[in-house]
Amino acid sequence: MALFLSFRLSLWVAWGIPASFLGMFILANLTGVTINMISLFGMILIIGILVDDGIVIGENIYSHFEKGKSPRRAAIDGTLEVVPAVLTSVTTTMVAFSPLLLVTGNMQFLYEMAFVVIACLGLSLFESLFVLPSHVGNEIVLNRNRKDHLLNRIRAKLEKGIKYVRDKFYMRALDKIVEWRWFVLFIPIALIVITVGLFQGGFLKSTFFPNVSFDTFNINMAFKPGTNKEVTIRQLKEFEQAVWDVNADLMKEFKDTSTYIKYTNVSTGAAFSGQESGPHAGNITVTLRDLEGSPVSSFDITNRVKKKIGDVKNIEKFTIGAFNRWGAAVSISLLGNDLQELNQANEFFQDELRKMTSLYNVNDNNPLGSREVRIKLKPKAYFLGMNLSSITSQIRQGFFGGQAQRLQEGKDEIKVWVRYPKSDRVFIGQMEEMRIRTPQGEFPLSELIEYDIKRGPVSIQRYNGSREIRVEADLLDPNEPVPPILEYIDNNILPELDARFPGVRYEYQGQQKRAAEDIAEMKLYFSIAFIVIVFIVMIHFRSFTQGIIVLMMIPLGALGATWGHGIEGVMVSMLSFGELWLSQVLLLTMRSSSSRNTTCL
Repeated sequence: MALFLSFRLSLWVAWGIPASFLGMFILANLTGVTINMISLFGMILIIGILVDDGIVIGENIYSHFEKGKSPRRAAIDGTLEVVPAVLTSVTTTMVAFSPLLLVTGNMQFLYEMAFVVIACLGLSLFESLFVLPSHVGNEIVLNRNRKDHLLNRIRAKLEKGIKYVRDKFYMRALDKIVEWRWFVLFIPIALIVITVGLFQGGFLKSTFFPNVSFDTFNINMAFKPGTNKEVTIRQLKEFEQAVWDVNADLMKEFKDTSTYIKYTNVSTGAAFSGQESGPHAGNITVTLRDLEGSPVSSFDITNRVKKKIGDVKNIEKFTIGAFNRWGAAVSISLLGNDLQELNQANEFFQDELRKMTSLYNVNDNNPLGSREVRIKLKPKAYFLGMNLSSITSQIRQGFFGGQAQRLQEGKDEIKVWVRYPKSDRVFIGQMEEMRIRTPQGEFPLSELIEYDIKRGPVSIQRYNGSREIRVEADLLDPNEPVPPILEYIDNNILPELDARFPGVRYEYQGQQKRAAEDIAEMKLYFSIAFIVIVFIVMIHFRSFTQGIIVLMMIPLGALGATWGHGIEGVMVSMLSFGELWLSQVLLLTMRSSSSRNTTCL
C-alpha cells in the first residue's frame, strides 16, 4: 500500500478543489447564491473534505499500479474497489447538510453555506470518480522509470517513520484495546457521565443564542408625555457627555492614542424603535471603532457607560444596549382582557425583574399616553335628556372649534371655524364654567358631569386576540446563560403573578420562543437526515450490527465539540448544534472510508 502519492498524481488529486469551486460558482450563479461571508464560510468549511475522496481513489490507484498493473488497469481497478466507500462518505455528508436547505427562522441564513457544501461535494465526487481516473490512467502520470532521487529519498524516510509508529506503537495499543474491549467500552460512558455532571455543576454552560459583539449601540430614554423638548435635549446632552467621558477614561487607562468611540448622534422625537414618539423621547446612537484586538469589548463599553450615567431619576423609560438579532434574553408577553389588571401585573412583574441583579434594561411596549380628561355624567344630565356624546361634542366645539362656514375666494376655499377666545381656553377650570345647551335650557357643565385627569394609552397591543404588554430585559453579563434565568423566573416570579392576577396569562417570547421553534424544526429535518444516514451506512457495511457499532462513535463527536466549547470558554448554543452535527457526520465519514482498508486486508 502506498503511503505517499507521486508528485504528478498529487497534482491531479488537488485539482479537485478548484474544479469543484468552479462548478459551484456556476451553479450558485444560476440559483441566485452570491459570494458573501456565509457562502465563503461554507467554502472554508468544505475545502479540506474536497480532496478526501480524491486521496482515497488516487492512493488506491497507486497501490494497484505498484502491484505491477498497467496504468489504465490500475486506474479502473483502483477506482472500482473504493467506489462504495467513497459514495458512502460523501453522500452521508451531503445528507447531513441538506436539512439546512429547509430550515427557516434564525437558522435560515445557513442556507447558502449548505448549498455551497453540497454543490462542492457533489462536483468533487463526480471529479474523483470520472475525471481523476481518466487523467491518471496513463504512463505520463504513472511511470515506473521516472527518476526523482530527492523525492524518492524524502518519501522513503517518511514511509519508514510512519510504518515504525504504526507497527511499534499503534498496533500494540490496538491489540491491547481489542483484548480489553469491555473495559475500553466504559471510557466513553464515563466521559458522557462526566460531561453531564459538568453541565449540572455549571462548569459547562449552555444558552439559546450567543451574544455577538456589535459596532453601534443606542441609549434610549423617555420622560412622561408632555415634557418639554428642551428638557429632553438637555438630558440627552448629559448622557452624551458621559459617553465621551468613558472614551477618555479608556484612552487614559490603556494608553491608547485612538478613540474607542468614533462619533455619537443625538435625536429627539422617537425612541425604543418607534414605541415612544413625541418631544418627551429621544435616543443617542453611539458608533464604536473596530475593537478587534482591543483590550475591551463592546459589552464592556456599554457597561462602563451605564455605570457612568448611574441611576436615572424622573425618567419613565431608559435603556442602553445594541439590537439583538436573536431577540431579548428575557421577553414575556402578559395577556388579558382587563387593561387595568394587565397594567397592575406589568408593574409587579417589572419590579420583580429589577430585583434580579443579572438583568437590566427592563422595559415594556406599553408607552404612556398624554393626560386625558375623562368624563362621567351625573344623574341630572340623564334627566335633562343628554348623553355623553352630546355633551362631549359641545365641549369640543367650544375648545377645539367647529366648522361654521365655507367661503369661496377665487380658486381658494376658506373654512371658518368658531370657538372660544384664547383667553377662555387657558385653564382646565374654565371648562367647568362653560354652559351646555339642553332641551330644558342652558346649565353649567359642573352640574352635569364629573371628571378626572388620567393618562390614557397611546395604543393597545394585541397578541392572539388578547391585549398584550410585552416585558423585556437584557443580560448584564453577556456570558451568563439564559436558561437558568428563565427557570428562576418560571419557578419564583410567574407563580406569584398567577396568584395575584388570575385574569392575566403569560407567554414566552424572544430567544426562548425562537429557540423552541428552531429546535422543533431542526428535530424534524435532522431526524429524517439521521435516519437516511443510518440506512446508507448499514447498506454500505451490509450489516445491521456493524452499522450500529459505527453509530456508537457519534456521542464521542458531541463530547469533543462540547469540551472544546468549555476549554475556549464559549457557551454551547443553538449555533453549536451545527458543530455537533458536523462532527458526528465526519466521524461517520471517516469510519465509512476506513472500511475500504479493512476490506483490502
